Amino acid sequence: MQQYLALPEEKPYLEYIAGVVEQKPMVNASHRRLVRKLDALFDRYIDRHGGDAGPEGRVALVSSGNYQLPDTAYWAPRQPSGDDSLPTIAVEVRSPGQSLQSLREKCAAYLRDGVRECWLIDPEARTVERLTEAIQQRLESAETLATEHMPGFEVSLPSFFALLDK
Repeated sequence: MQQYLALPEEKPYLEYIAGVVEQKPMVNASHRRLVRKLDALFDRYIDRHGGDAGPEGRVALVSSGNYQLPDTAYWAPRQPSGDDSLPTIAVEVRSPGQSLQSLREKCAAYLRDGVRECWLIDPEARTVERLTEAIQQRLESAETLATEHMPGFEVSLPSFFALLDK
């Protein structure tokens, strides 16, 4: 683990899972556009309500000893958002070649350590899974994404996924 932590934080981004350093999958244009849009929505929300957000922040998972990098994340106001801190919401966007099951397992690891919610976005199916310890909700492309962890935050999935048609 110490060798992993000593590695430079540069692309290709690396995660530390079960004692093995793994390279994050390469993203495609769909993945990149969705993360960029979500970060812009997070920024607008933060301007009004506070908090912090951003892509590829390293998260230390104490229960497993893993270090994972959500594609993007949101930290509620007054919640530590420095290096290795647990976000309020972790977001994973499915990249080509990634299985939904592997991303669900990654989200489960976040939730076990105290992340309040995980969003699993599938650009191909145009769906979002909202995962918490209590619920697993699959939102289809015609629905709206909202969460109690960001009061007033809503994303119309039709307009969100419309980025993929450009």
